[in-house]
Amino acid sequence: MSNCINTNPVWQRPAHWKNLPGELGKTYNFLKKRDVSRDPLFVQLRSVMGRKRDFKRCRRTFMQAMFELILNRHDLVTGIIELNLEQMAEELSFSITEDDQGNKIKTKSKVPVCRVSRFIDDVMIRFGLAYVQCDGDKTGRTGMVWDRTNGIWFPKVLVLTDQFYRICGADVDKLNNQRDQLFIAKQQGLILDGQVPSIRELRQLKKNMIFLKAWESRKQGARAGRMKAKLANKSLDDRRYDVAESLMKQNPEQMRDMSHEAFSKLTWQRMNTMGVDLFHQSDTKH
Repeated sequence: MSNCINTNPVWQRPAHWKNLPGELGKTYNFLKKRDVSRDPLFVQLRSVMGRKRDFKRCRRTFMQAMFELILNRHDLVTGIIELNLEQMAEELSFSITEDDQGNKIKTKSKVPVCRVSRFIDDVMIRFGLAYVQCDGDKTGRTGMVWDRTNGIWFPKVLVLTDQFYRICGADVDKLNNQRDQLFIAKQQGLILDGQVPSIRELRQLKKNMIFLKAWESRKQGARAGRMKAKLANKSLDDRRYDVAESLMKQNPEQMRDMSHEAFSKLTWQRMNTMGVDLFHQSDTKH
């Protein structure tokens, strides 16, 4: 008989969350239909890991719930999941039972924190499904943190490997393509950390960014044209002075932080790009 407090833990995705997009969404839908503990990897590496038998039934059901939680909670761009053992245990502290009429009922059933940490050590790390993200901590165990409450060491951050995604049922090449597009979008400031838009949404965001850039360019062009006309009959010193004032109004903090030499150089550059005459009026008459 199992010693597990909760022998059939489940993880249920909050109903208000948006569906996972692209290959990540397809992977999650496939994962829900399968039993990841039956993957051949766990047979192939069983003896290497020092195991003689299959996982117990309670470990198998826990594995399924953990895989679903991790796939939904991790950051696809980096492959990282930040570990909050208490939160993870709380989210897994439910089970599904059936009443006399066969109706499924979700009930609260505690999963202890140590069960989560053991799974991470015994399955995720030992079978090559994830590795510990090291960040130069000074705990004496690289990438690990001591949990005083539960008296255990555990990783702060895990990085998921391709092996994890394959067991979930992902087409890794397609998933990496989705990851690359998300990375580029993040670098361009189109999305924030933790956001996972669909490819269609990414394309729309890109179009919006191009439109805004074109709009800003047109506004700057019109502004430069008005400034050029305004400065046409002024002396070179007055032209430089007015351009300097315009620069200060546009970005006062950045301009104040510049050295005098750099700010002076910028005024000349701006006058040049605007097509403003760089000669004194008297010089043009010779």
